[in-house]
Amino acid sequence: MRRLVRAAGLTAMLVLAGISAGAAGAGAGASLSAAAPVSTAPLTVIVVRHAEKNPHPAGGDAGLSTRGILRARELARAVGDADVAAVYVSQFGRARLTGEPVAEAIGDSVRVYDANRSDLLAARIRAGHGGQTVLVVGHGDSVPELIEALAGERLGADEAVAYDRMFVLTLLADGSHRLVRLRYGAVPG
Repeated sequence: MRRLVRAAGLTAMLVLAGISAGAAGAGAGASLSAAAPVSTAPLTVIVVRHAEKNPHPAGGDAGLSTRGILRARELARAVGDADVAAVYVSQFGRARLTGEPVAEAIGDSVRVYDANRSDLLAARIRAGHGGQTVLVVGHGDSVPELIEALAGERLGADEAVAYDRMFVLTLLADGSHRLVRLRYGAVPG
């Protein structure tokens, strides 16, 4: 199943690049075949805030607390059966440390994005991961922005993005979406 999903993702990337699967090796002048398959499988984006961080001065990045390290491990366990194909983390160490256990579990490394450019991350995910499941580790302010950039849906103004929140966003080929709100790990204290 994983090979089928990855093959569908490769086909989608080729279609986006204007190359049919049969013409991939034919050079830059290859045309898009009318019969080229397009992935209609849903794209699933799991979005979480980084785990609990160490205290640090404003603007600093002091990594994860002991509780945060435990939450990062719990995240890896919680998404372990989700067939995650890629892990995106912001440029900050606390996000990287939260996502690395998942990346290690899938035999991959994290992909870094700019937490201030949710629009670019949304475009990158849509273009490169059709039919796949990806994990994004963000921040209290960037998680709502990413969900809005991907789905056009805003989280409620009073909806906090706590350390234990997990948002599972499924994007369908017809442009519709479904957003499921979950919790994982210990209640933040």
